Amino acid sequence: MAISSPKIFTVRKIDAQHAHMWSERRIEDEVNACPNRNLLKIFSQYLPKNGLILEAGCGLGGWLITLSRMGYKIEGIDFDKKVIKRLNRFDSKLKISIQNVESTIYKTNSLDACISLGVIEHFEEGPELALNETFRILKPNGIMILTVPYNNFIRKTIYHPLRTAFTNYLRYKKRKIYFAEYRFNKKEIINQVKNAGFKIVDIEFDDYSIKTESLGLWADWPMLRSSKPYKLNLLGRSLALIINSFPWLVTSGICIIARK
Repeated sequence: MAISSPKIFTVRKIDAQHAHMWSERRIEDEVNACPNRNLLKIFSQYLPKNGLILEAGCGLGGWLITLSRMGYKIEGIDFDKKVIKRLNRFDSKLKISIQNVESTIYKTNSLDACISLGVIEHFEEGPELALNETFRILKPNGIMILTVPYNNFIRKTIYHPLRTAFTNYLRYKKRKIYFAEYRFNKKEIINQVKNAGFKIVDIEFDDYSIKTESLGLWADWPMLRSSKPYKLNLLGRSLALIINSFPWLVTSGICIIARK
């Protein structure tokens, strides 16, 4: 299926599934960011307390570690060997392995839930293979919680036009550019999930739950970042306090809760 949602390009090549350079980030910072995310409420509501959960594309393991500490039975996979080694050094008890989210070693109908957080948008050919694989390995009625970047109002009207102009300038200067990710609109990602065979259960925004922070502002506007990881400076916090009354205007991502 052709994707019409905006593409984001960078001047630095990025491997599929990894929009961030994990080597520049700390595991502790990833874990510390989790309690203030809206996802925590969503996980508490929808993830099974006793079933087996997979995080497909766990990155530096912020949620893998957080959910493990909360008592969930969760495993993680990632294709980056360096990431897996770092996680093993951080906590040797974590159940993690090197796998591709588009083709895992899990048996058909073997998992109770699967979470995929900021992963499938990095496949330029589209998310179909990853979604189909998730559907395969989930048990009947198994739950999938999926997040992807959202083409929110501010991105649509301000950020993306500016980004497109900058990308065109790079092309004019014959700079090499690389695909980074899609920013999905609501209708398109819902259709992608439905086409994989899932039934939509709920749709939520994916960002911080506290009014003075915004992952959407942090991701798109570097001048609003503070020196602390994922935190905004005074101007950024002031803007977040105003804009967060309307979360879909600036939310970093959209969260789809679906069932097989």
